[in-house]
Amino acid sequence: MKNKLLDLLSDKTPFAGITLMCGSTRVTEILARSNFDFLMVDLQHGEFNKASATDSVRAIAATGTVPLGRVADNAPGAINDLLDAGVLGVVVPMINSRDDAERAVRAAFYAPDGKRSKGGSAPIIFGDDYATHANNQILLVVMIETQEAVQNAAEILAVPGVGMCLIGTSDLAYDMGCERNGPEIKQALAKVINAGRKANVPVGTAIGEVSDIATVEELAPAFYLISHDQGLLKKAGGDLSASLLKAMKRTTQSKA
Repeated sequence: MKNKLLDLLSDKTPFAGITLMCGSTRVTEILARSNFDFLMVDLQHGEFNKASATDSVRAIAATGTVPLGRVADNAPGAINDLLDAGVLGVVVPMINSRDDAERAVRAAFYAPDGKRSKGGSAPIIFGDDYATHANNQILLVVMIETQEAVQNAAEILAVPGVGMCLIGTSDLAYDMGCERNGPEIKQALAKVINAGRKANVPVGTAIGEVSDIATVEELAPAFYLISHDQGLLKKAGGDLSASLLKAMKRTTQSKA
């Protein structure tokens, strides 16, 4: 059980991954072999349940890609379920305050760092010594995605146990009433990344397109979360359909 993302963070090497939402283990297996640094099994917006999330986490781990998982909310049971499945990073959305971050830390780590339950299947699957080294390999990733969270970033990221921060630019832009690539978002990114540097917590960002990297790379985010399996399928399908229409010298699709 070794978290390769920790080495990338230590070397200050940017990394990237995508979200899994389809709830399909087969889709997970395909994308886990596509050379992303990590895949994030999404129980917040995706179609996963506990069983299918566990299957996908193990499918990812079998390839050497780092499995992360996002819970639907900041609840000890949900966090523990993903950790027992074998994720090496748990992503907790809508962290708006120091109290929110402290609650997530308590759920994610064994004592003395937290209050995670030592029962469950993890020691059976990963070895009797799992609890002795899990705390050193698991990344707790807090999501900052509201104006309130941006203002509280310094306090949130100063909480011991917070290992990384992901800025959810889509929700943040919605909360701020601005464009996802607008100057207001860039200012918010700079504020959070600066708070992360002071707290020694790497900060990454969600982006909509690869080209978005050029607009924020001067801020040196630690990592990027881009797209998801449903978005990739839609784009691939749209591109293929357009190519077929062009090859067949048709300009429009048939009406239903």
